[in-house]
Amino acid sequence: MPNRLPPLNTLRVFLVASRLLSFTKAAEELFITRSAVSRQIKNLEEHFGFKLFERHKVSLELTQKGVTYANAISNIFADLKVATNALQHDSKELKLKLGISATLNSTWLMSRLCKLEKLHPDLTLSFFTNTFDTGKDSVDFLSGEMDAAIRLGTGNWPDCQSDKLLDIYVQPVCSPSLVEKAHDTGNINDLANYNWLHYNHLSDLWSQWLSHTSAPQLKTTKRDIVLDNVAVATQAAVDGLGIIPMYRPLADPLIKEGKLIIAHDYMMLKKEAYYFVCPQNFNDNQSIMLFREWIVKESYNSQLQWNNENLQEK
Repeated sequence: MPNRLPPLNTLRVFLVASRLLSFTKAAEELFITRSAVSRQIKNLEEHFGFKLFERHKVSLELTQKGVTYANAISNIFADLKVATNALQHDSKELKLKLGISATLNSTWLMSRLCKLEKLHPDLTLSFFTNTFDTGKDSVDFLSGEMDAAIRLGTGNWPDCQSDKLLDIYVQPVCSPSLVEKAHDTGNINDLANYNWLHYNHLSDLWSQWLSHTSAPQLKTTKRDIVLDNVAVATQAAVDGLGIIPMYRPLADPLIKEGKLIIAHDYMMLKKEAYYFVCPQNFNDNQSIMLFREWIVKESYNSQLQWNNENLQEK
């Protein structure tokens, strides 16, 4: 492995792509072509001698080394922005290190950060991402890796302040190419005619959903297929391999794009929700206070709009 550092612009391209998990969206944000983003990432991977991303048709997934590197340089770029702004404007700049899953970051938070930028241009975020949302993730603010986090759970983290942000619903979805046009989204027994896709880290999600329906013992007459991670499972669903229960509203971008459709009408409200979590003494940290005030209000408005669009007459 060469000792020289990668070019700063290449690292910036990687950082944006790691946040959005999309070369296309990264290109739009950076005002360059998608091929230019892809080329920069390829050059960076060749520089290191290993992959930073797993490529899928509808999304990207960071490798474990990619996650580690993205977390490290996110903090470095945040420090660089803070130092530059402070020098140029002779003002006090604020920084927040936020722990968040890569999926929630790319599907929900990133599209909203422009509002935060307009409201608090002096607040810079860096991200400490994890691959999965299991509902059992801990928070560690003593290590210094993050100042606050958005976590899936029930709101009970010892010695922490937690504010509920988003409800999560589980609903089976699939590719439009998979089901017949006459498929009845109200008939639960129709689901048994297709493969069922499962997440390796959420192996009981199908059984959780079924337990709240009229057919809790329903089984597929086809195949149960277990997939390693969210990105691979999502790609399999988009490709028409089977039906999969997904979190809403996180699945909504693919539904709005027409790449996935609803396979059954019932949405199960999970007992876990997304929470903003921070130390109890957050009043001593202006960055946490500003971000908390914004994210609680933003998520409330988002949840209200989503409920109006999706829960009427359910």
